[in-house]
Amino acid sequence: MFATFVSTLLSSLLTICITCLSAFAVTLIFKTSTTTNFAQGSIAALGCYVTADLFKKLGLPVWLGVFPGILVGVLSGLFVDVVIFRRGRSVNPVGKQIITMGLVSIIFGGIPLIFGNPESIPFEPFYNAVAAGKKPNLFVPFAGGELVITKHSLICLGITLLVLGSLFALLKFSKWGLAVRTTASSESTAELMGINTHAVTAVSWAIAGGLGVLAAVMYAGGGAKIGVSFMTTIQVNAFLAGILGGFSTFYGPLVGAVVIQLASTCVGFLATVPGFSGITRWNMVIVYALMLIVILIKPQGLLGKPLVKKV
Repeated sequence: MFATFVSTLLSSLLTICITCLSAFAVTLIFKTSTTTNFAQGSIAALGCYVTADLFKKLGLPVWLGVFPGILVGVLSGLFVDVVIFRRGRSVNPVGKQIITMGLVSIIFGGIPLIFGNPESIPFEPFYNAVAAGKKPNLFVPFAGGELVITKHSLICLGITLLVLGSLFALLKFSKWGLAVRTTASSESTAELMGINTHAVTAVSWAIAGGLGVLAAVMYAGGGAKIGVSFMTTIQVNAFLAGILGGFSTFYGPLVGAVVIQLASTCVGFLATVPGFSGITRWNMVIVYALMLIVILIKPQGLLGKPLVKKV
């Protein structure tokens, strides 16, 4: 039973990686632009479609085709910030959110026009077991049972740790990171100190777009059916992870992402226990209810810091 429980937790490894990348992207935009990007999921889907189309038409492997997809995400992020938001700096945060919701409609309508029927586009994981002629899973003996881990999940875990580790190192030790942290604290103060906040926000949107596409490609490679809205659930969970972990820090939303996915997996595991077979229908309801309880107890989030204003 314990081995089954651990295997169930490991099955959420890929989703945790995807949600962590998405949560960091959402947090980076929120900290530098004081808004939430509701178009994050649709931009990610657009880049994923580019990768899938290159695989279908040119036979380009996903691990190579992901780079043009990421480039599309980067350019999309730059377009939103430079062309749209920079012309409307005086728009309040709610107005900016409405703008991003309009972008969702445009991208959702544009993807089928460009790429056609989503079901006609195949996909493959980073580790294509069929092409390699090998098994896609690793079987590890554990506590009288056997742990099952997909090789695609392990590759995605390594990529996630490398990407997020590099970004946190840049935030901590580079001049760009100092500029981001200063802009996140106060954009007006950052400008007085000579920081080019336009460049900071533009780079932040570009990085967020690239991270979104990377997460989408990981998700599609793990077996998710590609569609214009297939990243919507991940985007929602990324927002909720920021609320649960606390948007006041960069690492809080990552903790929130892990907690949400582990909680969801644990609720799903209860379905294997006699008497709880129908609990899967209430999976996310239970998880969201637990989140509400945590937020009621600590409104700033698990790792959030209370906002202090000097008068």
